Amino acid sequence: MMTASGANRTLGARSASATLWGGVNVALGRIVQFATTIIVARMIAPEHFGALAVAIVVQTIATNMAELGATAALARGNGDPDRIAPTVFSISLVTSAVMTAGALAFAPALAAAFDDPAATPVIQVLSFTILLQGIGAVPSTMVWREFLQKPRVVVDVGSVVVVLALVVPMALDGWGAMALAWSRVGGQLFAMVGYWIIAPKRYAPGFDRAVAVEVLRLGMPLAMANLVVFVTLNLDYLLIGRLLDPAALGLYLLAFNLAGLPSSVITAVIRATAVPTFGRLFAEGTLGPLAGRFIAGVSYCAFPISAMIIALSQPLIVTAYGQAWAPAGIALATLGVFGAARILVELFADLSVGAGRTVWLFWVQVAWLVALIPALSFGIQWWGIAGAGVAHAAVAFLVVIPLYLAVLSSVLGVRAGELMRGSIAPLLAAAVAGSLARLATMNITEPWMGLLLGSCLGGAIYVLLTFRQGKLLFQTMRSLVREGRSLPAATPAMEGQP
Repeated sequence: MMTASGANRTLGARSASATLWGGVNVALGRIVQFATTIIVARMIAPEHFGALAVAIVVQTIATNMAELGATAALARGNGDPDRIAPTVFSISLVTSAVMTAGALAFAPALAAAFDDPAATPVIQVLSFTILLQGIGAVPSTMVWREFLQKPRVVVDVGSVVVVLALVVPMALDGWGAMALAWSRVGGQLFAMVGYWIIAPKRYAPGFDRAVAVEVLRLGMPLAMANLVVFVTLNLDYLLIGRLLDPAALGLYLLAFNLAGLPSSVITAVIRATAVPTFGRLFAEGTLGPLAGRFIAGVSYCAFPISAMIIALSQPLIVTAYGQAWAPAGIALATLGVFGAARILVELFADLSVGAGRTVWLFWVQVAWLVALIPALSFGIQWWGIAGAGVAHAAVAFLVVIPLYLAVLSSVLGVRAGELMRGSIAPLLAAAVAGSLARLATMNITEPWMGLLLGSCLGGAIYVLLTFRQGKLLFQTMRSLVREGRSLPAATPAMEGQP
């Protein structure tokens, strides 16, 4: 019989190995994606990115509502997939089809709400990705649940490569924003087929009323929370589109995506294993004592990247996208502050889902949205696109993070100070490293040279200031990965054994 400590070590090893492959996946995918954005940004005008921003808002909200959060019950890893998956498949298929039809029908009205009629056909094209994600929801969740990150690398990177292969010739042919839209449809189709191929087991649609009630009880609050959080994170697009102009919206979209790169990369790596791991640990009663370690590790990796984005925002924008996008630099600096907070917020959300507290998660997102609406309106009216970043950062640090800490302290039985103790040193070290990098590069006229020098200097300073913590983190991950390599491949049947 496996002891609790032995089970934790096994889970930790599987999680660490999957996280490593998830990191490889995200790194390769983001490199290709970043290259794609650079190439396309030099081919089309900022207002085309503005139209895409409007369409992405609609697509993202619909996608996250499409399966009503039902996949969360399947992903947590503590239920029988043979019992749950067919019902989840049916829910995902029906709701994604309804959402796709709605997006197609109401695209003109949605584009008008953003004061950008040119976004109508872009919304309609991107709506097909909602249906494709619904069809692939169960296979992709099974890959996630069973830590199959190694084969997932091929699917996810292949999807991004397909986007690149499609968007470049379309952009050169003058398709504008439609090139961005159709290429995403092609990438999503590739991903859907790929997940069906690598899924450990395939399920047909089915329906069990008792299962539906069970999964929707957990999933509906999560779906509503996702809806609120994506409205929250895209409310700035709506306000900038109405208060400023499409060109400003395009500049802001590029800055927001670049500022969010650390959080998107780190969050994607974490989510390769987070919810299944946290769900199992919570069921065993060990998530509370370990949560602070997860937060400290994420902070160590995330804070210095955000600090360099803040410090080197102007040379980063110009080097990556060209002088035409230079006005986005000031927005990038303020959004970089929000990026650091967002990394913690995403981890806190995963901890909440792992603990099964999706109702609490929903109410935190509601409070976030309520606080952000006036903050964004004030910030944009006074400081333009830079003011949107200021509003995001202020609300995240002053409202959202304190609320999450209060919820997690209650659910996990751990004080907020204990949860955040390991993040203090990385935060201070990142602030020092970023400040010195900024001072050292202020008078360098060549953007690429300032970016290179500042990154190297800031990175070296951060490593020196946090050497002991970094060494301990590296040793822990290495031991878990080595242990994971020595374990046999896990199957769903193994998970239920004592």
